[in-house]
Parts: sequence; structure tokens; C-alpha cells
Amino acid sequence: MGLRVEYLDYFDTINEENLILCLGFFDGLHKAHQALIKKGLMIKKAKNYKLGVLTFDVSIKLFMRNKPFYFLTSVEDKAKILEELDVDVLYVMKVSYDLIKYSPEGFIEQFLSKLKVCVAGEDFTFGYLGKGKVDLLQKSPYFETVVIKEITYHGEKIGSTRIRENLLNGEIAEANFLLGREYSITGRVIHGNGIGKRLGFPTANIDFTNYLLPKLGVYFTRVMVEGKEYYGMTNVGKRPTFSDTKITLETFIFDFSEDIYNQIIGIKFLKFMRDEYYFENKADLIERIKQDRLDVLELIEKRGMK
Repeated sequence: MGLRVEYLDYFDTINEENLILCLGFFDGLHKAHQALIKKGLMIKKAKNYKLGVLTFDVSIKLFMRNKPFYFLTSVEDKAKILEELDVDVLYVMKVSYDLIKYSPEGFIEQFLSKLKVCVAGEDFTFGYLGKGKVDLLQKSPYFETVVIKEITYHGEKIGSTRIRENLLNGEIAEANFLLGREYSITGRVIHGNGIGKRLGFPTANIDFTNYLLPKLGVYFTRVMVEGKEYYGMTNVGKRPTFSDTKITLETFIFDFSEDIYNQIIGIKFLKFMRDEYYFENKADLIERIKQDRLDVLELIEKRGMK
């Protein structure tokens, strides 16, 4: 049947029969999140229940601070990944001032009281100011609670904060390992200012909305266009040679010449190649881009990619 996505307001309830619900924000849906969901899948198979995942449309902490939120995975990304994991339903809670006023007990009563099983990480919090802890879930008479212990790698917790730090430092290999897949940004191709084309390397300029951008610089990437995969050279930056101040995400797609303006494409980050530099003139920049292209082609050849 595929995954069903339901958006919930503060006054809604979850009434699905025989439901296991995995609780969390799940930004990134990284390896620790996947372990939690796989526990839910084990229960689903053993008891023939349905499996749901509850997430939130934005970070509650940043909402309360009135700060913008830059995600690792959009709701659409989460839905795609969860469908591949055989989850039945994704509940997306709309964060609002009415929602965050719920006491922990009120949150359970409103949203969780019809469940069969809750699955949560040991650090999961809920309700007003995050005062609800997993021990309160365990005491609930409504459902069984399964708590997943913290998962570490090299002695440190696998979590979204760590992955964000990796990306902002250009540590793509570790970020991708912790995610269990390549970090990706999906967005619509928009009009740029044509600089790439004038330099001999026409690029697709992507509207990255509220995704977290990795460290400014040049990347070896994989580009998804209409279900097909190509290799690319992607720049995240301000193009200092041209005195730009706005950060852009643009990619040169190898062996590709189609007009994809206004199409949705995906960029998967494979390797950080170099920092963004200021060049004294356009000729020096073109020579550097030519070298970047050769460096990426060498990587493709070394990895046996086609």
C-alpha cells in the first residue's frame, strides 16, 4: 500500500488501531534513528501491528527561540526513506504555540492514548519545555513502551548535532557514514546569473530552501535528474571572485546538456574537494575549474564509476 502521510494539528488525535509509534524529531534519519525504527519493525512483524513514525515539521527548540531551522531531511525526504523501510504511516505534527503548551501528561492523553506500543530513544523529551521523559511513557497505562539506548560511534553519540558539525566542517565521509547514506539536498532548478555558462561550465542553480548547506566550497557529487543518475561538480558558496554575497548551490552535471529549468533535482554529496577561493581574474578561475573537473574525473576513474 505504501506510506501514508498525515499532518496533525494540536487538536487532532491518533486513532489508528493496533499501532506501534516511533517517537522523535528524526532530522537526518541517521543510523541511530534507523535502529529505533528497525526495533519497531521487529515488533510489527511479531505482532502483526502497523508501524508509524511521529515527527515534527520544525524544531520545537528553535521555534520557541524564534530562530530559523535548517534541516538535514525535509518531510518529503523522511517520507521517501521511511517508505523504503516499510513504515506504514508518517505523522507530521505541526508545531505551534498551542502544541507546545501541552503538559507531558496532556500530550500523552491527546496523541498517544490509543497506541499499542511506543518506541523512543532514551533522550526523547516531550510536552511543555520538554519536561516529559521516557520514564513517564513507561508509566503510562495506555501502551507498552520500548526504550532504545544511545548508539555511539568512536565513543560519541550518533546524532543530528554531530552530523551537522561534520557537514559544516566539510567532513562528508563521516557525515555520510553516520547517516547511512549520502547527504542530499533536493530542490527546484532556478534561474541564476549565467556565470557558469560564461565560464564554459554551465551550472544548474538549485533552490535549497531550508536545507543545511555544508561547508562553502567545491564538492564531488551525484545528481539525480528524472530518475537518472549523473556525476557532478557542485559549488556551495558566495562566488567571491564576482563580489557576490548571497550563498548559492549550483552544480555542473557531467555528460548532460538538457534544459532542466524548473525541474526538481537531487544533489548527493560524495566528497569535499576544496575551499572556495577568491581569484584575481576570470582566467585564473577558469583554470582552477578545469583542474577541479580533472580532479573529479580522476575520482570517478579510481572508484570504477561510469
